Amino acid sequence: MMRSFIRAAERLATLFGWVAGLLLLATTSLILFDIAFRKLAGRSTFISQEYSGYFMAAMVYMAAGYTLLKGEHIRVGLVRERLGPQGQRIMDLIAGALGTIFATLLAYALFKQTHDAWVYGTRSFLPSRTPLVYPYSSAFLGSLVLLTSFVAFTLKSWLGKEAES
Repeated sequence: MMRSFIRAAERLATLFGWVAGLLLLATTSLILFDIAFRKLAGRSTFISQEYSGYFMAAMVYMAAGYTLLKGEHIRVGLVRERLGPQGQRIMDLIAGALGTIFATLLAYALFKQTHDAWVYGTRSFLPSRTPLVYPYSSAFLGSLVLLTSFVAFTLKSWLGKEAES
């Protein structure tokens, strides 16, 4: 059961990693289009800065779980690398538990923000008047993937070599 959860979390994180990559392409395309539009038509689209910001925030949250499971988050290896396998496992368990607590609090805060934007109909103050529930919900979904990834990381640390079979 735990190994199934780990595999499902890895697949979910990979999917969201790909979505983050597509958002990077969309951001690049939007900026290039705005540059070309400014050059050819002499004016801006007025949404490229706003939507680039939304896409960048979504990318960060959506790629966070993938980055964690690939071992690419920032680690302070100075202490960890000097420990034996058992010490590294214990350190990973502690880091995983703390990360799970942090990701839970983050997901809760982003849920509240998204819910409030939905209930109150909050919109951007910029010319697009974008309903903020959409960019907020992408951050919330990304935080859920990060939470799932931290739980999977902790389970992998707990199971040790058993998780790889």
